Amino acid sequence: MDRNLIVIVDTTGTIQFWSGPAFGHSPQQAIGQTLDLIVPPQHREAHWRGFRRAMASGKAAAEGQVGDFPFLRADGESGPVPGRLTLLRQAQDRVIGAMVVFG
Repeated sequence: MDRNLIVIVDTTGTIQFWSGPAFGHSPQQAIGQTLDLIVPPQHREAHWRGFRRAMASGKAAAEGQVGDFPFLRADGESGPVPGRLTLLRQAQDRVIGAMVVFG
């Protein structure tokens, strides 16, 4: 990947924004899909458990830190991709989604 990929999801984990072609997915293919599009199957249960907890509590242990995210590419290959998670909040601090900047 030669540039950053920005992925924004709503509180259900549905992709609302995908900044450009990356990992074999175009924005048109990604937007409207759930994060299962890019979360490898062996990580999905833990991912969704943590995702739902973060959306409900407004807290995520990984927020603001750079870390490796398991990532499933369109060709079926998977591997770690560095990224930074940010929970998105409205003015009253209610969580309305999440953003990860990969790259």
